[in-house]
Amino acid sequence: MKHNKSIVKKTVVDFQQDATFFVERGMKCLNRYDYEKALRSFRRAVELEPSNAECHCHLASALAETGKFELSNEVLSEVIEKWDPTMYEVYFYMANNYANLEDYEMAEEMAIRYLQEDSNGSYREDAEELLDYIYFELDMPPRHFLPSEKEDIYSKHERARRSLEEGRFLEALDTLKEIVEADPSFLPAWNNLSLAYYYAGDFDQALETISKTLDIEPGNLHALCNLAVLLSHNNHTKELLQVMDTLKKVVPFHPENIYKLATTMGVLGQHEEAYINYHRMLKSGRPHEACTYHYAAISAYLSGHKDQALRWWQKAKQLDPEAGIADQYIQMVKNEQEGETIKPIPYQYNPPQREVSWETASFTGVEDFKTDPMIRASLLWALQHGRDEVKFAVLQTLSLIADDEAETAVRQFYQQATDPQLQKLALLALADMGASLPTDCPAAEERKTAVKDQADESVEAGIQRLLHDEGHEQAAKWCLEAWKKYLQQTADDPGQVRKAVAWIAALEYVYGTVSEQKISQAALAKKYGISAATVSKCVKLLSRLDFK
Repeated sequence: MKHNKSIVKKTVVDFQQDATFFVERGMKCLNRYDYEKALRSFRRAVELEPSNAECHCHLASALAETGKFELSNEVLSEVIEKWDPTMYEVYFYMANNYANLEDYEMAEEMAIRYLQEDSNGSYREDAEELLDYIYFELDMPPRHFLPSEKEDIYSKHERARRSLEEGRFLEALDTLKEIVEADPSFLPAWNNLSLAYYYAGDFDQALETISKTLDIEPGNLHALCNLAVLLSHNNHTKELLQVMDTLKKVVPFHPENIYKLATTMGVLGQHEEAYINYHRMLKSGRPHEACTYHYAAISAYLSGHKDQALRWWQKAKQLDPEAGIADQYIQMVKNEQEGETIKPIPYQYNPPQREVSWETASFTGVEDFKTDPMIRASLLWALQHGRDEVKFAVLQTLSLIADDEAETAVRQFYQQATDPQLQKLALLALADMGASLPTDCPAAEERKTAVKDQADESVEAGIQRLLHDEGHEQAAKWCLEAWKKYLQQTADDPGQVRKAVAWIAALEYVYGTVSEQKISQAALAKKYGISAATVSKCVKLLSRLDFK
């Protein structure tokens, strides 16, 4: 039977090899891990439709799959600059590429740019997880914060970290507890909360906090390292050996996690393990700070690699010649070679054999105790766990320091103490600071009215002198009304903050906020010669009221 040619022509379908065809073929090749064919297909799709942004994104994805992250970002940059400026997910793709290149600052930039441009985008949670990793797992402080509800958590956590570093452990505790209550899944805050409890002398709470962290993420390296250090310091040998066995099996990939493990092993006396990890990290060629080379040198020295220790101390000297710390350790090695006995070396970036206990530290003024976080930690530990005569000495020392942190520590001690004599000593310390007495002590009732009246008058007089008389009549009027409203709504009790200027600074801050003339708390703290923490405390109390 002969076919009609016209019928045959009509049943033939043209084989369309357009951009869509090559994209689909490229995806199939990717699924089969045939990257060369996938790249050829995506490049062909781009040739056919050069203005199609999605084709470029497929090509960038394939390049990233083959480890060509820089080329991938070049393609993605062209997408956003030339083909489709509204394809905001490109910023997230670029953030991942930069993270794979270990360029975490650019990864941060791109992730934040994505969240700024598309705050409810489909990659939002992934972008926030990437930022969590950059900021906290890699221990990199954020350079700016997100304009979203996450901003408060990021900024709060960074403030808590600074408090820990500066020895304001009780302040850090309050902030970190707020964070984990607001976001129980925020693991970095849990890890730092355990450290804050420990530095404040509360071992049981520190241990319980680490346990909660490991319940959320059993393999969390920072939590395991913190657990090992706590168990070591408190002689829980059996449990410590189990955790150390786990840590010895860990082989972290990122340098920052290697650093955490290396330092932990060094603190635990596992110097060979510490040396191996430091060596792994330093041979990568990435830049490191002088203190890192110093810690690595200590691990090398204590594990018998003394030539390597000298090389690393020489490197630390090059990076930080003015400190003079490396010079002293280099001299220490020479002294040992000449027969001198060397004392144990702690993993601290300090001159050799420097004491950090508050009882033995060289004291040249109260500022020594205020600014040395190790001494402050020693004070809090002694207040919790020392003998009675030691607690008495600590209370005297805290009365000399007389800052917000010291006052809080003494107040907590008074509430927890069962010995009437120690309670009396705590009250004397508060009186020496000029602080208000706890409301449950007999002397407080006698002074309550006088303290209230003095606070009222001094705040009002201060507003008149510091604001009204300086030409800020509107601000002064608002602050006076707000102060009266605050006292009325808090049963005429101004609270425990005793400094009138702190309340004035806080009132001025709130006024600036509601009048769109905002001044930072730090600037106001500087203006009135008080700590930013004190201003923050007063602002927090005022913020419970509606002053709008």
